[in-house]
Amino acid sequence: MVSKQENERRARLMKMRDERLPDIKKQFEEAQKRNFNSNFADGGKDAKLVRKASAKSTSRGAEKTAKAPSQRKSGGKASQTKGGPKGQKAASAAQNKKVGLGVSVRKGEMVHHQRMLSQDVNAQATQHIIGIPVNKSRYNGYDGQQVTSAMLKAARPDPEAVRIIPMGGVGEFGIGKNMTIIEYKGEIVLVDMGSLFAGPDYPGVNYMVPDIQYLEDNKDKVKAICFTHAHLDHIGACRHLLPKFNPLTPIYATPFTIGMIQKQMSELDAVPELNYQPTDPLKHEQIKVSEHLSIEFIHTLHSIPGNAAIVVRTPNGAIYLSGDWRHENNPLGVQTDYERIDEIVKKEGITLMLNESTNIDSPGRHPHSEYDVGENLGRVMDHYANGRVIVSCFSSQVKRIELILNEAAKRGRKVAFAGFSMINNIEVALRAGVIKIPKNTIMKMEDIVKLPDDKITVVCTGSQGEMNAVLNRMVTGAHKYIKIKASDVIVFSSNPIPGNEPHVVGVVDGLLREGAQVMQNGKTHITNLGPLHLSGHAYYEDHVDFLERTKPLNYLPYHGEFYMLEHNAEMAENVIGISRDRILVADDGDVIELTSEKKIRKNGRIPVGNKLFDDADKPVHEAVVKDRIHISREGIFVIVLTLSKKNNRLVKTPDIVSRAFIYLDNSEELVAKIRHYLRVRTEKLQGDDMKAFKEEVKEDVTHILFDATGHTPIVIPVINRV
Repeated sequence: MVSKQENERRARLMKMRDERLPDIKKQFEEAQKRNFNSNFADGGKDAKLVRKASAKSTSRGAEKTAKAPSQRKSGGKASQTKGGPKGQKAASAAQNKKVGLGVSVRKGEMVHHQRMLSQDVNAQATQHIIGIPVNKSRYNGYDGQQVTSAMLKAARPDPEAVRIIPMGGVGEFGIGKNMTIIEYKGEIVLVDMGSLFAGPDYPGVNYMVPDIQYLEDNKDKVKAICFTHAHLDHIGACRHLLPKFNPLTPIYATPFTIGMIQKQMSELDAVPELNYQPTDPLKHEQIKVSEHLSIEFIHTLHSIPGNAAIVVRTPNGAIYLSGDWRHENNPLGVQTDYERIDEIVKKEGITLMLNESTNIDSPGRHPHSEYDVGENLGRVMDHYANGRVIVSCFSSQVKRIELILNEAAKRGRKVAFAGFSMINNIEVALRAGVIKIPKNTIMKMEDIVKLPDDKITVVCTGSQGEMNAVLNRMVTGAHKYIKIKASDVIVFSSNPIPGNEPHVVGVVDGLLREGAQVMQNGKTHITNLGPLHLSGHAYYEDHVDFLERTKPLNYLPYHGEFYMLEHNAEMAENVIGISRDRILVADDGDVIELTSEKKIRKNGRIPVGNKLFDDADKPVHEAVVKDRIHISREGIFVIVLTLSKKNNRLVKTPDIVSRAFIYLDNSEELVAKIRHYLRVRTEKLQGDDMKAFKEEVKEDVTHILFDATGHTPIVIPVINRV
């Protein structure tokens, strides 16, 4: 038991300490300025923390602390020097540079973690940049056997064969980036030039386009560039790729599609003069583009005006590229030109069909038409007659926008457009003559405040939940003219593109929080209200009907993810009865040969890949994407060492910066341990080989961090010599 006198003595000492504490702190701060290493002296803050951390290490870690890194690499065995005393002296000098690390995990564990992380990062960052992709499908052209480099090297091209080479849009993650080469004896016809939105797997990347190095190397062989329609997954790469070709190369497309391409090209700083050749699919013109190849556009239905399939006639038969298409019994506008398709089938037959695969898993047939969508949107206006009706749809659906305008005009409503792409597409459609606008229906967005709510309809972009699109800006209150209120009804005249569902849900939640009414396709409480959106792609039975009608000799599913291609191939074999050896499921870069015997086979590959671009249309290198993915998973750890040029001693305490890794204020022990390591290691630094020094620091600090956290952030040592 402590005596009363002892308690009194302790109380006096505590009082004296408290009185002297300000002077002690001042002296300590002055000492820090003179010599930061006082922290590591006996009784220093960092020294205590290091001892505390070391005490937590296992006995195994304590043993490793006494070993040099070279000993750890050799399994803990003492290294044997060669060369007598000279060799021993060199080994001793190297040993003096090493710093024992108080870590408890094996270095091999850290290396294994890094290797697995690197594999994951590579798999994520290169999912669209493929060398030889895995394809063991029974339709792969090799009897289900995985193709190898040796098999590709053994391939010998047939000089009499027509080569079909998908450059994008086949078997990838995501639907887009469509681009196909038709080549025969040094003559190339190129079909489509699309982009693909990158999604969250590619941090900071907005979209990607095909890497066309093969075409750049053979650009003199390109005799024609053709476009099936004006959706971005078919024309989105134009402004990046078209300038790489000879400006005299003819560009064939329908007038509306050419107008949309010209809009794309107008975004360039220097707009090139290109050889546009507007084509009318209803004229059935066979255009000879080279000595051996000719093309013909055939009008087909889709969710955008000016859509067409393309027939490329070759010495080995007619190749039918479907583009995107759907079937409607009562279409808005001109029906698909089935008469011309039937005529081609009867007179010459289709030797090879490339048929899109997007909706192959949707059962049945298209049960509705665009007229039904227009009528239903009118019924929504009737049901919510006292408020503003805001319709969000794809900006390319100009015929649906025409229907909205007509329904609004019938009810005495004015229509305002919101969204840059929406306004641009309407302008192109008007110039191409594909839509008509009722008189006195359109108003400027800034004038909507002049009218009561029951006279206002807004057509806008943002149906996919895009961050910067108009609808999302309305939700956040960032839109200049529209603030969401309880009397508004917002209609999503679209379905979420696969992968966009969370973004759409976020926007819907935001609208509901603002008190507005929200209506989505297939999700409405209005009794007996039909669809508010139609897919632009054929359903399963539509494909069956079309293949029975066209009777292609050979079949190549394209435009879709791998599972879509596989299901399309299964339908062709099991329902239509096309022989399996005449069906191929390909990947980007595969060389498919159509022989003079009218058979198809895979015979080689060409290099394929992607060019990545950010929101500002600036290129993003793949290595940058990999670093971003690594940082997002593991973080970044920066060490700044300021050394004297004279003796390589530390001039100041090492600065440490952690981002997306640990919070430094909560990691004092770990930071102290790293600083202690850096102090000891710099004291052993000899010579001016800063590169080797940085690598060693990077490796050792990574080991320390992994031991403490189980993570390996990107460690960046920065050395300043003053």
